[in-house]
Amino acid sequence: MKEALTPQVKVSVVMCTYNGEKYLREQIESILNQTYPVYELIIQDDRSTDRTVEIVCEYQQKDSRVKLFVNEQSLGFNYNFSTAFTRATGEYIASTDQDDIWRTDKIEVLMKHVEGYSLLFHNSQLFTTDITHSLGMKNASNVLYNPLFLLMKPYVPGHECFFSRTILPRFMEAVEKEHRISYDSLLMLAAVTCGPIGFINEALVYWRRHPQATSYLSGSRYSLLKGLVSAVQTLSNKDKRKMTQRYFTALSDYPFTDYAAAKIIRCMKKGNLWGILQSCMLCCHNRKQLYPYHNPLQSCIKSFFTPLYFIRDCSQFIIC
Repeated sequence: MKEALTPQVKVSVVMCTYNGEKYLREQIESILNQTYPVYELIIQDDRSTDRTVEIVCEYQQKDSRVKLFVNEQSLGFNYNFSTAFTRATGEYIASTDQDDIWRTDKIEVLMKHVEGYSLLFHNSQLFTTDITHSLGMKNASNVLYNPLFLLMKPYVPGHECFFSRTILPRFMEAVEKEHRISYDSLLMLAAVTCGPIGFINEALVYWRRHPQATSYLSGSRYSLLKGLVSAVQTLSNKDKRKMTQRYFTALSDYPFTDYAAAKIIRCMKKGNLWGILQSCMLCCHNRKQLYPYHNPLQSCIKSFFTPLYFIRDCSQFIIC
């Protein structure tokens, strides 16, 4: 067995739980047995009605690094994670779900690359019940992480995020405004405005996808034409346009230094058709940051329609 490293920097792991007894033990074990030992495992439970809290208490008695907090009232997964991060005392923080499985060297790999970054995220291997039967990798190998791309495509899940605690004040500023944006999207965008973002193309987590989440795997796959039509049609959806406006309003105080990203935030915050059209033109002009295809026509078209794609899919990261 590989000898564990002696940690030079404190790493906190934050897990939020709710009725997770079925898979919880396996996940806790994978975290506590990291080759780079974690400093603390903070578990904040959102009023579970199964044996989740009992299981965590068992680990707490065996390992002083396990720290359990139970909410006085149910917060919901989004605000549960947002508040749990503030309990972390380590210099770096890793977010985790209750039902995945970490690769034993996850923290070791991340610590080798984290210097100079405000946040790193990594790839994940998808599975349902058995990690030996992979459903493939979540991210393409050419994933982008420039500010404009992450602004318009904030799809990085929390369990892939490893970040410096220095971004928390900016993150919590947006959380406290209660715009109801998914915590992982806000976390990523807070990090973008605090320093460089990095991507590690290694599957450091086995990401469990439940049968009810199979839409993530099979999803609606639009042809280019169908995608464009569906994007245009979504302009008539006033609820989604309001949700989109709420997202960009939440980010309006973030100090984006990227000119295109800052300008698009101002335009999309207006919530009107002219603001959306201006954003489309800005995305087209900055297409290399969004779709750096060899085919310039395809790159122009997809980039131009990116704000409309955003409105169409906004319910994935904006809470109703």
